[in-house]
Amino acid sequence: MQRKRRKKKRFGVFLFLLVVCIGIGIMFVPWAMQPENFREVKNKINGFLYKEDFPDSYNAKSLILVDCSDDEIFVSKNENEPQIPASLAKLFVIEYASTLADLDSIVVADYGAISLTKPGSSVAQIKEKEYFLHNLFAAMLVPSGNDAAYVVADYCGGLLSPQAESCQERVRIFMENLNLHLQQQGYLDTVLYDPSGFDMEALTTTLDLKEVVYRLLEYSWFREIVSQNTYTATLPDGSTQIWKNTNAFLDPTSEYYNENVCGIKTGSLSDDYNLIVLYQQHGKEFLICSLGSQSDSSRYDDVNFILKTIDESYYLTQ
Repeated sequence: MQRKRRKKKRFGVFLFLLVVCIGIGIMFVPWAMQPENFREVKNKINGFLYKEDFPDSYNAKSLILVDCSDDEIFVSKNENEPQIPASLAKLFVIEYASTLADLDSIVVADYGAISLTKPGSSVAQIKEKEYFLHNLFAAMLVPSGNDAAYVVADYCGGLLSPQAESCQERVRIFMENLNLHLQQQGYLDTVLYDPSGFDMEALTTTLDLKEVVYRLLEYSWFREIVSQNTYTATLPDGSTQIWKNTNAFLDPTSEYYNENVCGIKTGSLSDDYNLIVLYQQHGKEFLICSLGSQSDSSRYDDVNFILKTIDESYYLTQ
């Protein structure tokens, strides 16, 4: 009888632990799948899984390679297919914001705007103090600061609607007007809902990204910012903040360093890793927009394959 009771007791304990484990799993798995959670671990796993799959080919979802001198597209893949822009959305935000205020406009970084930054997303360590607008643009472009994006949206939303009382309302007004601007400027396949790009519902195409980058490249300040591995911003009070670029092509200590790369921007969210590169070769500038690589390292491998194509192509030298 005692043996039977012990067996029943052990079985009961086992069943209880099994139910607890299942319950924890049900709660944990959806949380772990969120893009902001375990981001570094996911990057390492994806890098291990995908880095050597196809080392001599292009494996991302969408691509264009353009000769900037005449806008001729030499290589393309699914260029009209909408993809998640992730932090590349900041390019559209900056292009629009630059039409609303001067670069030297002084912006007070409000706590409410900074606090809109989602946990686990990239930040530029923006403080509750005054910044020049161009400081915040650099904070969005170099370390891909989501906090800076919310501050810019809050500031510009206040310009568009001075009567707006809350940060959330000002950001909403900015995004509504941004999407109108996108349509008016011909970015017909782009829709954005969050100024930082931390949004799984946002969409864009490599063709729309090409157009917004073309507009931004007309500004010398943009070229200067995106080309630097580290950027030192001088704030209105004379203090400085230093930001490290997320683009490994610009980092002399990285295996991906390439002296012919002049910037421009990375972006990643969930399992999509994006990269836009301005490349100088054969006395020309080439723009590569690559969306949907499978890991942080594979996006550089994908673009490296395109850079190698440029380097070795006699046709592109003409």
